[in-house]
Amino acid sequence: MLKKFLGIFLLLYIPLLVLSLLMLAGQRRARMVEFYEEETSVAINKTYFLSDVCQYLAHNTMYWTSIEYPKNFDPLGEDRGFLQPYLDVLRDLGFYDQFRIIDLNGEELLRYQSNQGREMELAQSQNKVHREYVREGLKLNKGEVYLSRINLNRENGEIERPYKPVLRSVGPIYDSNNIRLGLVVINFRMEDILKPIVSFRSKGNTYLVDSDLTVITASTTKYSIPNEVEKFQDSLKGIYRLEDVGLKNLRDTTYISNGSIWSLHKMDLTKGSLRNSAVFNEPEAIKTATDWAVVRELPEEEISNGLWPIYQNFMVLHLFSIIALTGIAYGYLKYQQTKLQLVGELKDKNESLVQKKSELEMINKQVKQSNLRLKIRNEQLEQFSYLISHNLRSPVTNMTVILDMLKKEKDIIGVQTLLPKLESIADRVTSLTEDVRYYISILDRNEVDLKEIDLRQLIEKVRGDFSESAVDDENFKIVYDLKEWDTLVFSKYYLKSIIHSFLANAIRFRNKEVDSYVIFRSDFEKGRRVLYVEDNGLGFDFKRHKHNVFKLYRRFHRDISGKGMGLFLIKTLLESLDASVSVKSIVGKGTIFKIIF
Repeated sequence: MLKKFLGIFLLLYIPLLVLSLLMLAGQRRARMVEFYEEETSVAINKTYFLSDVCQYLAHNTMYWTSIEYPKNFDPLGEDRGFLQPYLDVLRDLGFYDQFRIIDLNGEELLRYQSNQGREMELAQSQNKVHREYVREGLKLNKGEVYLSRINLNRENGEIERPYKPVLRSVGPIYDSNNIRLGLVVINFRMEDILKPIVSFRSKGNTYLVDSDLTVITASTTKYSIPNEVEKFQDSLKGIYRLEDVGLKNLRDTTYISNGSIWSLHKMDLTKGSLRNSAVFNEPEAIKTATDWAVVRELPEEEISNGLWPIYQNFMVLHLFSIIALTGIAYGYLKYQQTKLQLVGELKDKNESLVQKKSELEMINKQVKQSNLRLKIRNEQLEQFSYLISHNLRSPVTNMTVILDMLKKEKDIIGVQTLLPKLESIADRVTSLTEDVRYYISILDRNEVDLKEIDLRQLIEKVRGDFSESAVDDENFKIVYDLKEWDTLVFSKYYLKSIIHSFLANAIRFRNKEVDSYVIFRSDFEKGRRVLYVEDNGLGFDFKRHKHNVFKLYRRFHRDISGKGMGLFLIKTLLESLDASVSVKSIVGKGTIFKIIF
């Protein structure tokens, strides 16, 4: 009882379990796709923000490079008055950390710097010839802007305290004669820009990295430019995971690694809303010291938390399913016990009915086969009866006419003239009678003796029935191609008559202008034996005569003697043993008969 109960329960529960597992997998996959899309969207939006910032910084730099400066420009000397209106604007730009004009030798001609993020003040000039942004800036063409790396500001080789992340924008300046004077260098304060890049309301970590995957800022540390801070290792535990092979090529990607979802998207300076602004002063080109990318990480524990509601629903579903299926299994078991009692009573009756049904099907099959044979035989008899009555009508009518003439004829010579005609008519009636007797003898063979026949031996034996001049002539050959099969179970008497008719026709209707042959070729088709009989004789017009080929007394060559009964008998003999015959023929090319046994 318990074993059956468990069997029924598992039979019901396992499909539900499989289906629910498939649904769980589909829901989990859909939720993971949501995670992927969300992380990708966050990373892309932040790169757009960074792109707008860089475009804005380049726009600011282009403002200073578009000014036509005086010849031999001396910003602290005689050209101070020229520059003063621009410097007045400069004092209130809080996002400028430093503003410098540097000559072609790397010497600062003018240096303004913010007073701890407040007003810009004039400061002591320095030589910056060895700084990377100066060397790269001197390579720029007119209208181009160079953006340095984002790093902590250094003064005289030491990191400035408090930490101050900056990005330097560099552009060449020219005098009114389009002679290059030097560079304008603007240090932009990046603290307030980096914070919104790594801050986000959703779970997960955000990193801003450069081409070397150096972390510029991250949501996992309070420091900007943490790689330049002494406590970097303690403040960014686990950041080494950014060295994953999926991020090394710095191509846009989203994938899962070690249970976390990672999404990296590069900043594209051709994207961003600022470029569509009518007031945007777009440089000829913006060159950068590095590429920047935003990396989003959704840790494994956050993914698990996001998937937990799905698992929770799965467990609740199965708890209720187990309770429900337990009741269903018990009820079904009780129903089965009652049903088995009824089945036991009906089983014996069903077995007897099945046996009777099998016997009845066998009888029906035999009746069906008999009816089919009877139908074929009736059709043959109907056709034969019609043709016999048709063919007898003419000689009987002629005989009646001649007998009437004999009655009226008084001259012995006239009588002698009519007697040969009467004899000819009698011969025709006798021949027709013989045909009727032979055909009826075939139809009367209710039990046909079937045995295994060697086809080649039988053909050779039939060949001996013909005169040597007919079949041994070197211009007439019998060819055997019996590789597929060479024996079959059939009526030897019938098959001998069939082969005899084929050979007789091949000899009678041979083409005397070519070397004649008849080929016997065996094959299989849908599991049944097939025999092809092919000759290269005179052939006949198949399109014209295809519906009359196997009818009684049909002849296609009036200049060659024959009765027109051979093909009719071939079809009759084959159909009497459930075989069939078909034919194709081309005038002057020959004929192919196909027999399916």
